[in-house]
Amino acid sequence: MKNTNGKQQKARPSSHVTVSTATEWTDQSGILELFGLRRPTLYHLCKTEPQLRGATISLKSKSELRGKRLFHVGKFRAFLKSKQVAQS
Repeated sequence: MKNTNGKQQKARPSSHVTVSTATEWTDQSGILELFGLRRPTLYHLCKTEPQLRGATISLKSKSELRGKRLFHVGKFRAFLKSKQVAQS
């Protein structure tokens, strides 16, 4: 894989995510494990729900083509609880 400078760049290895009740930030696979939200639903919620708009950060540097997106577990937990309360 080449970066924007034309230099060869090693791809990041995939990693297994372990989540617990103490997890504060996680990636998409952690959100799937914790809440059962798959990638399309996750990104749709981040775009459309005001509570979740600031719930993501990107760990991409300027020289990289792709980065790692992390999601704030507490904000997703609060959002889902608010939906549960509204429906009951």
